[in-house]
Amino acid sequence: MLIEVIKENEVVSCRLTTGEELVARLKKDKREDGYVELDTPLIVGRSAEGFGLMPYMMTVNPESTVSIKMEHVLSMAKTNDEISKGYTKQTSKIETL
Repeated sequence: MLIEVIKENEVVSCRLTTGEELVARLKKDKREDGYVELDTPLIVGRSAEGFGLMPYMMTVNPESTVSIKMEHVLSMAKTNDEISKGYTKQTSKIETL
C-alpha cells in the first residue's frame, strides 16, 4: 500500500469524526503533537445542484486558520485536482474577469 505524503500548503480533504468533510490548505502538520492547522477551511455541502464549498465556521474571518485535534480527524488526503482548483479559485484574493 502506497501512502501519499502531504506537504504543508497543499490542498487537503479531511473527514471528521462528526461526518463533516473539509477542504483546506494544510498550514502546519503537527500530528506528532496531536493536531493539524488548516488555513481557510471550507465544508463540503450538498444542494439540489450538486455540492459546494461554504465556510466551516460562520462566525470567524473566512481566511482564519483553525487547529483541529487529530482525535477528531478520521482521514486526511490530498484533494483531487478539479476540487483543488475550485477551492483555490474560491479562496484566492486575485480577481479574474
